Amino acid sequence: MIFLKDFIYLSQDEIKLIFKWRNNENIAKFMKTQNINLKEHLNFLSTLKTDDTKKYFLVYNDKDTIGVIDFINITETSCEFGLYGIKKGVGDLLMEEIKNYAFNILKVQVLNACVFKENTKALNLYLKHDFTIYSENDKFFFVCLNSNGGGV
Repeated sequence: MIFLKDFIYLSQDEIKLIFKWRNNENIAKFMKTQNINLKEHLNFLSTLKTDDTKKYFLVYNDKDTIGVIDFINITETSCEFGLYGIKKGVGDLLMEEIKNYAFNILKVQVLNACVFKENTKALNLYLKHDFTIYSENDKFFFVCLNSNGGGV
C-alpha cells in the first residue's frame, strides 16, 4: 500500500535519508539546484510549514521508501510537480500518486513540469502518462496534463 508522508512530519532519520538522496549524483544532476548542504536542507524543510504553495512527500510502498514527490507553485487551478525514485521501476507508481494527489486532493485542473532535455527517462515516463510537451527552451521541455486527461 502506498503512503505519502508530508515532509513537515519527517523523523530525523527520514530527514537524513532525503538529504543523502537529494545529493546523490544520479538524482542531483537533474535538479535545478544540484547540491545542497545540510543547513540549506533543514532551512528548506522549515519553510514548508508555512508555505501553502509547496507540498513535499516521502513515498512509502508498505514499509519501503521508494522516492519523493513534490508539488510547487500550487494555485487553485494548477501546480508543478517533481519526483525522484530511489528504486528501479517505481516511476509509474510515483506518477499515479502525483496525478491522484494533484487532481483529487489539490483539485487542480492542470499539472505542469519541466524536464531537462537530457533526462529522457523522465520525459518518456511523463509522455507515457499522457503529458504533452507544450514548450521548450535550450535546457528544458515543459509538459502538462489536464485533469480531463489531455495536454494543452
